[in-house]
Amino acid sequence: MVFSVSVAALAQQRFDFKVREDMFAGMDGDKDAFDRAMKLIDDTLAAEPDHAEALVWRGDGRLFMAGEAFQRGAIAEGQKLAAEAVADMDRAVALAPDKIAVRVPRAAGLMPYARALRRFDPAAADKLTRIALGDFEFVLSVSQPDWSTIGTHGRGEVLGALADGWLAVGETTKGDAFLDRMISELPGTPYAQNASKRRADPSARAPLTCLGCH
Repeated sequence: MVFSVSVAALAQQRFDFKVREDMFAGMDGDKDAFDRAMKLIDDTLAAEPDHAEALVWRGDGRLFMAGEAFQRGAIAEGQKLAAEAVADMDRAVALAPDKIAVRVPRAAGLMPYARALRRFDPAAADKLTRIALGDFEFVLSVSQPDWSTIGTHGRGEVLGALADGWLAVGETTKGDAFLDRMISELPGTPYAQNASKRRADPSARAPLTCLGCH
């Protein structure tokens, strides 16, 4: 989820500005904040059912609730929420495929969910990771004219997500190429340092994303 903050400068995410702080606080354990975020989303969709940004954020919220359900052993509930979340996200992107404010929250929600899912269902995890990778590839492509002006955090999170995702699905050549970009384009930063560790030792657990998010 933190990726949507990192690359906010790439798009005018007005709905994102309204919902993200409460959503992130909710995911950190503030139930009242989470409820406020979901109410804002529900109210927005009640007035405008095809509001793509509200849909993708509802998907993120539902993925979070799915994770909570799985943790307490409510497997059927978790599966239902996860399916609804992915449906929300896919519909949002279908409505606004060229909108970074939609593509980033989907990718940012799917990537960590897929990471947690991998040990239970590798095939499903790979599928979701590839969807997220497509979104981040889109972000990278459309941001190229302004890439050099984007802050270290924004560039690091996008490159790190791409490296992490490709390595997770076993596409080592693609993943290593993004590790190399992190090293060359972000020298002296935690992104470059952790990318170097992963390049030297593929089994290293050095994180590539969420570096300095909070």
